[in-house]
Amino acid sequence: MRLAVIGTFYRRHERTAELLTRVMVESTRPPDEFWIMCEDEHDAAAVPEEAATDPRIRVQILHTPLDGGGRYSVIPYSNKINWALDRTDADAICYLDNGSMPSPDKFALMLEALEADPLIGAVYCGQQRTGHRNDTVHAGMVIPDAWCFLNYTQVMHRRTDDRWPLDMALADPDLADATFWRSLHVTLGPFHPVAIGQVLDHHHISGAAAVGV
Repeated sequence: MRLAVIGTFYRRHERTAELLTRVMVESTRPPDEFWIMCEDEHDAAAVPEEAATDPRIRVQILHTPLDGGGRYSVIPYSNKINWALDRTDADAICYLDNGSMPSPDKFALMLEALEADPLIGAVYCGQQRTGHRNDTVHAGMVIPDAWCFLNYTQVMHRRTDDRWPLDMALADPDLADATFWRSLHVTLGPFHPVAIGQVLDHHHISGAAAVGV
């Protein structure tokens, strides 16, 4: 199976180089496509030059549309993710942002679970969270409804025609991923745990609102 990782990079650049190294070099199963979705030229400039020449890495600037009052008219990260989903031909999709740090084995273990059972449409891993929430969500049970339970960097799913919601009413509090999970459940079924007892993803969540990314 071909794997695409879709990342939204917005304003927070301090970990960009470290994250690229983890995903493309240290990972035991680097993605076949790494979509780095940026809001503007400053975000794109934070990508190291040598990484930008890697044919697996696609750096794309996608400005978020604004309404008449100068506010976002769509959820920025949903808009960016959907743009990449419309263009990838990968079999499996995983997500991250500047606050993410996957373990080196995360993509390998999650993809192996999908490859091992064609009836499984989506999997999730354990995650340690810091910032707005400080806790660890363990992977240990099949989840038939992941509404407001799983963070979007915990999940890998098969390619579908489902797309992330754009309605800004879902931005504060951030319910876009919860809404997307509901659509995936209809299409792909329950989410299955991977690497029970292990934490494969670390994510710093600054707040409940969908700000920027």
